[in-house]
Amino acid sequence: MIFFATDGRGLTSTSANHIANMAKEMVRGIESWLGGLRLYSTSVALIGSDSEKALTVGAAAADLESVTGRLRAVAKAKSLIAWLREAIKARERLLDEVEAYTLEDFCRDRGIDLPKLPQMGKSLSEDDYYASLSVAERNRYYELETLAAVIGEAIHPGGSLANAREALAHRLQAPNEVSGNGRDSLIYTYTPTVAPETVDDLYFSLQKLHRETQASLNSIKFECEKAVKASQLAAKTEYANATKAYSERLEVLRAELSKYRSEQSRAIGDYKIVIPESLQSIYDEVSHLGKK
Repeated sequence: MIFFATDGRGLTSTSANHIANMAKEMVRGIESWLGGLRLYSTSVALIGSDSEKALTVGAAAADLESVTGRLRAVAKAKSLIAWLREAIKARERLLDEVEAYTLEDFCRDRGIDLPKLPQMGKSLSEDDYYASLSVAERNRYYELETLAAVIGEAIHPGGSLANAREALAHRLQAPNEVSGNGRDSLIYTYTPTVAPETVDDLYFSLQKLHRETQASLNSIKFECEKAVKASQLAAKTEYANATKAYSERLEVLRAELSKYRSEQSRAIGDYKIVIPESLQSIYDEVSHLGKK
């Protein structure tokens, strides 16, 4: 900020660049004169002739006395150029800093909590649901599950009771069986020890019990599924609301940051480059070049 004034007095970057270019031309002219400085005169004559022709005239004492002043003028002009170029770069750095000013910087400098991206909350799992049941409820679930499995294993095709019932029906149709040949033949007779109706009654009653057990088990599983889905819906709803609030808050903060950047850039653009007092005389001289 040592390069700038905020009271409107000073040079714009465009004017400063123009003055720097003019000072550069001034330096080039002085250095050209210094580069051509000759402290002697040159003349030429033909051999045998007393007539000489002057080619160049060396510097006079007054010219020599002006060297120090000219060197000082070059130094001042170059100092002015350096000051103006650095001032222009300083303004560019300030503008770059404004552009690089992030939302995190904006919130930190103002003590604002930058909103954090929401995370999906954990929803209830089946294990969580069953873990929430009382000892009695959870034990009933396990008992129903086991009873349904045991009965189903017995009455389904290939099960012990299903096989026994099927074998009884077969022996009712074929109560006798001959084994061997001739006089060594053996006749096996199969006699039911329980009435077929009793077996059917047991079989169908077990089927009914299996359906009822499975229905009770399915009811518990349905409650579990319903609780899990409700938990998932609640988690998604909460996440959606949090995401919406996050986006809205972020949009507000970004708008504030954009406004701040615009204001700062405009303010920096209004800064005027000051000319130090020690460079004022060379500035006046350069700025009047070509106006006489």
